Amino acid sequence: MGSSKRKSGNLEEAILEYSKAIHSNKKHHKAYASRGSAYFDLKDYPNAINDYSKAIRIDPKNAEVYTYRGRTYYECDSIELALADYNKAIQLNDKLAIAYYQRGLLRFTNKDLVGGCQDFKKAANLGDEESAETVTKYCKEFL
Repeated sequence: MGSSKRKSGNLEEAILEYSKAIHSNKKHHKAYASRGSAYFDLKDYPNAINDYSKAIRIDPKNAEVYTYRGRTYYECDSIELALADYNKAIQLNDKLAIAYYQRGLLRFTNKDLVGGCQDFKKAANLGDEESAETVTKYCKEFL
């Protein structure tokens, strides 16, 4: 129910639905992660990080949630924490294109153009279309 509300833009209602799910099952890591994403969409980054961290404590092998939390740290200019989360996501699942893409953005922002392009290329090879476009547009001279 929370997912449909989030998709339709009713973020506050989605948060209430996810909170109900968490209240009925404190170990519902997907509800924490989803509520974290709703908070992220509202730019409520402290609550997003808190919920992603709770989801990770419950399910520490969930690479996607590390990527979500990393993206949130990145938005907060906590670059080293973001990089650590992207690296952990890739360590847990080296086929997770979004983790490579997000790490590539971080590296590009920090002027590591070669590292960023390598990450974009890896994400593109894993099927991420946005990364493929980025490689074509920005990375020809680095690869």
